[in-house]
Amino acid sequence: MLIAIVAIFFLIFISALDWKKSVVFVLVFIILEGVARKWILPQASNLIYFVKDLVLIGAYIKYFLIEGKKIKKHNINIFIYLLAIWSFVQAFNPSLGSYIVGLFGLKTYLLYIPIFWILPDLFTSKIDLYKFIRNYSLLVIPVCLLAVAQFFSPPSSPLNVYASGVDVVATFGVGKEQIVRVSGTFSYITGFGTYLSVSLALLIPLLTLRQSRIWYCLTIIELLLVLGTSFMTGSRAVVLYEALFLISYIFILSLTHLNQAPRIIKKFIIPTIVAAMVVPTYFSKSINLLSQRSTSNSAEGTARIWRPFAEAASGINYIIQSKQIDSYGTGATHQATSFLRKLLDLPQGEPMPLLEVEPPRVAAEIGVIGFISWYLIRISLIIYLLLTLIKLRDPFLYQLALSAFLFHALQITIPVIFNPYMGIYYWFFAGFILLLPALEKREQETF
Repeated sequence: MLIAIVAIFFLIFISALDWKKSVVFVLVFIILEGVARKWILPQASNLIYFVKDLVLIGAYIKYFLIEGKKIKKHNINIFIYLLAIWSFVQAFNPSLGSYIVGLFGLKTYLLYIPIFWILPDLFTSKIDLYKFIRNYSLLVIPVCLLAVAQFFSPPSSPLNVYASGVDVVATFGVGKEQIVRVSGTFSYITGFGTYLSVSLALLIPLLTLRQSRIWYCLTIIELLLVLGTSFMTGSRAVVLYEALFLISYIFILSLTHLNQAPRIIKKFIIPTIVAAMVVPTYFSKSINLLSQRSTSNSAEGTARIWRPFAEAASGINYIIQSKQIDSYGTGATHQATSFLRKLLDLPQGEPMPLLEVEPPRVAAEIGVIGFISWYLIRISLIIYLLLTLIKLRDPFLYQLALSAFLFHALQITIPVIFNPYMGIYYWFFAGFILLLPALEKREQETF
């Protein structure tokens, strides 16, 4: 325990030396975290899970305490403060059995929010942001190639494991043909699906940007890998999101730039033709398997679309009846809570119903007041991303705002609190509300 405490403080100290490098490290580390958890140090899988959080804490200490920078002013802060206050109150809920569980639960709600405020200072110019996105997207190539290797490897292959050490991995197919649903470098399928959704949102704006031939070709290759391996995840939600994203993106971009519509469409013609030729040819097996899965379980697929709404209604109703405006406490339903109780020998909390989707879990943990605060934040961020989109004039920044808007809007029911990868990316894209207008203003002042 002493060694662990020393290691924690050392990691926070190192991270506090340069907050910018620490934030970038976290964005890269979440892609490679699963490599360490699944193959390098599987025995320390649960401890590696917390590395990104400790690094972010160090970055925040440097930014807010040592450098003395203040929280950026924005109307959304009102809802954030309300969520923070109520979550903190619920962290000491007696139903948890231990306030340590509650304090741990706070991180799932609040730890990634400061990314929203510090993003304008992370990138100093439009070129700086472009280079980050361009270089960050290069990781798509090795990650997706690993996913391809997993797809064509048997379920028993060392490539196909989860961070939990469970021998049985998810597959799809019929009869003897059981093909692995790939997870890439991520600990589980959900993380990889999140990464593919993020990568698509970052890559599409690069297609219309004037780049050198090598970078343009790399962008198309990365995009093809993202689209192809999305079918290999076996996730209908990921494929549906990508289809809606692409259709919505091109439609909105053409509609808001009618005089430039022919040029915009021309920019997408070559990538579309290449994708139409390559993806069905080289990823046909995964497309067929996902199609079979969708057809055979069409009723289940439809049910999943409405499930968050139906379970949210019933779950919230149950919480209100059993707890009124109170709850079971912050962190009560988190997947890592059982590990924390076992590690620190903490008492068990009050028994509660089994909940799977995020909305009722949020209501169960932080009550009706916290639930309303959280979803007011989610809805408000979509509105402010749309307002940011309308105000921007720079073509590249406009398209990034469009990507961020669609990323938030199309995934309004997707878990954020209980998916740390989505949590980090969610607030990264939310930060575009502050970042993109600031970059456009700096560009205007420069010229």
